[in-house]
Amino acid sequence: MPDFSRLAEATVSTLEMFEWNKVTLIYEDMEFSNAIIPYLTDALVNKDIQLSHKIAIPTFPEDFQILERLEVLMSSQSEVFVVHMSSNLASRLFVAANKEGMMGKGFAWLVTDGLSNFVDTMDPIAIGSMKGVIGLRPYIPKTTALKNFRTRYKRISSMKQNKAATKLNLLGLWLYDIVWGFGMTVERIGNVNSGFLKEMNDRTWLIGILNPSFRGISGILDLVNRQFQPSVFEIFNITGKRNRVIGYWTNGQGISKNNNSTSRNTPRILQAEEPTRAKWTIGVPSKKGFTEFVNIQSGNKSNDDELPGFSIEVFRKVWDLALPSTTSYEFVNIDGTYDDLCCQVKYQEIHAAVGDISIVASRTNCVDFTLPYLETGVAMLIKVRHNGPKDMWIFLKPLSWDLWLVIIAICIFIGIVVRVLERRENTEFNGSARKQLSTILMFPCQSSYTANLSSILTVNQLQPTIPSIKELRKSYVGYQNHSFVKGFLINQLGFQESMLKPYCSVDDYQEALSKGSENEGVSAIFDEIPYIKLFLAQYTTDYLMVGPTYRTDGLGFALPIGSPMVANFSRAILNFTQGKYMNSLEKKYFGMVSIDQDETGAVSSASPSLTSRSFAGLFIIISIIVLLALLSSKIHILRRLFQRYIFSNSGDIAHPPQINNVEENHNSNQNNRDESIEEGILEETELAGLQIDDDEDEAWEISGEEEEEIEANNRLSPVGSFLTATVDQFQAMQNTMTNL
Repeated sequence: MPDFSRLAEATVSTLEMFEWNKVTLIYEDMEFSNAIIPYLTDALVNKDIQLSHKIAIPTFPEDFQILERLEVLMSSQSEVFVVHMSSNLASRLFVAANKEGMMGKGFAWLVTDGLSNFVDTMDPIAIGSMKGVIGLRPYIPKTTALKNFRTRYKRISSMKQNKAATKLNLLGLWLYDIVWGFGMTVERIGNVNSGFLKEMNDRTWLIGILNPSFRGISGILDLVNRQFQPSVFEIFNITGKRNRVIGYWTNGQGISKNNNSTSRNTPRILQAEEPTRAKWTIGVPSKKGFTEFVNIQSGNKSNDDELPGFSIEVFRKVWDLALPSTTSYEFVNIDGTYDDLCCQVKYQEIHAAVGDISIVASRTNCVDFTLPYLETGVAMLIKVRHNGPKDMWIFLKPLSWDLWLVIIAICIFIGIVVRVLERRENTEFNGSARKQLSTILMFPCQSSYTANLSSILTVNQLQPTIPSIKELRKSYVGYQNHSFVKGFLINQLGFQESMLKPYCSVDDYQEALSKGSENEGVSAIFDEIPYIKLFLAQYTTDYLMVGPTYRTDGLGFALPIGSPMVANFSRAILNFTQGKYMNSLEKKYFGMVSIDQDETGAVSSASPSLTSRSFAGLFIIISIIVLLALLSSKIHILRRLFQRYIFSNSGDIAHPPQINNVEENHNSNQNNRDESIEEGILEETELAGLQIDDDEDEAWEISGEEEEEIEANNRLSPVGSFLTATVDQFQAMQNTMTNL
């Protein structure tokens, strides 16, 4: 028997050549066939080829048993079969498979040497059923010795009545070489008699037969461990009358176009022909809206190259990069949710799922996803109000009412302080009271007012119709039907299922948002960003996408768990998405919709008017600075007030002070100290709100109530003394700082 390790390597290399990544093994339930299973399993694992099923058939089965095995294969969606069995059982298997329609397009068959060696001697009906099958058998060089042997064999067999023996197969050639090798061994051993042959054991026989130079008509024989070890296998295609060789497998070299052997009898490696390939069934979701991704009619099957849809076109490009162009597929529309679509892949009802399928953790229990071909994220779509310049009081909008009042108050306060400080030196304050008041009020707010008014008049104010996510939980919200967003809203954002409404299309979104939550609509719709872009491309003025944006893993293709094609498709997706065609494809289906960062910001219901809080810090700082300036410039007034207070409490002034007949040129008749006291008194009276006219002689008289107050304050003279001393010290420090 041949070496099973080399046979397994040759078989797996052939599968790899045709890029068959998932196979089913059908074998005869006997010792000879069972021996290859461990070798074949290891070889498949090393090449990342999935062995989906192993089907054993008895050596002498009934017809219904064969049909049962075939029904199992058809229900399992298996398409590539490796057959290892005898020619008698294989004849019955292929005849039954042909009747069941499993020998046509959509299925691929590979038979090992246990059957391939006897193909030429099989029944014509069985051969007719095996058209398109790939065979694998040891290669026999076409030498002159082989040609002469076939000629002699035909001449001898023609002399007999039984003409069936004229067909030679590999097993017959091997037997002839063994007998010939035995004769050569006996000849080398020497004289042979019956007694010597009886004493010769298996060990002596092997020593004699194991000769490195032993060459038979079937090629060089290597009988290590009593196994034939052919170094070259022939790969051929069964076509009916004559088998067609499509390639060769060489030990240590695999299947290659290069001929590295120096032997003239080693054939040149030929390009393998493509056999009948299994057709992939690709499931696509049924969609009533957003047909920019997938657009196939419900219940239809199609392999039309013109089938529209962004996801469909991406899949076509990726398929061409990941698999040979001769591999066929068809699209099948699947009704139900996206989770149902993934489950059909899991149960092998379809080979793969293609469409706008979001990659989420819950679906990885059913399928393996490729890398995403489109990045996504969940955001919120809302209706906005347009707060444009529509009323006659628009000129009041730049500032809120509280800010108007605060500005008026702070301007009056600052104006009074400036007038007190600069009245004597600044001639600007000599105008009328109306002029001074208008200057005080108009100066500070011109720039802020005009800037904000210009913004209101020129920029279209968009105000969201909802304040926050927390408030939104009390209203109805929408989501795309059959999408994972429903579970996201319930589990992640805490919405009640009773407050969620499903929608299918862009028009459904617009109608629901226009009605609002109060009129059987919704206040907002949560969906993935590509769908929101499609909506905004059609409705550009009254709606806005707002954040925050919740991250998702994008859109991908779904394949069975453990499928080696996941890696192939992922590599193809990377190559495609990084090319220029991806950008043009997005523009074709999604247009030029751009989402600015400001539009996806947090929901805000702030008024466009400026408020007093906007300038609260500025008002506080200005007030403190103005008060400090006033106190610093008029510290001597406080000193005079304290002195007067102390004098009145200490009793130094027995009678109320009188000012009689003050003349205009009093500076020449009084000393400097009296002059400063009088000026201080005049300023004090001004601060107290009293009017003293220099042109008129008036007296300041203290009433009886004031005398009682002064007498009552006489008891506080210690406190007054302390305050006077404090003021004197502060004045001295100020003078010292001035001199420095």
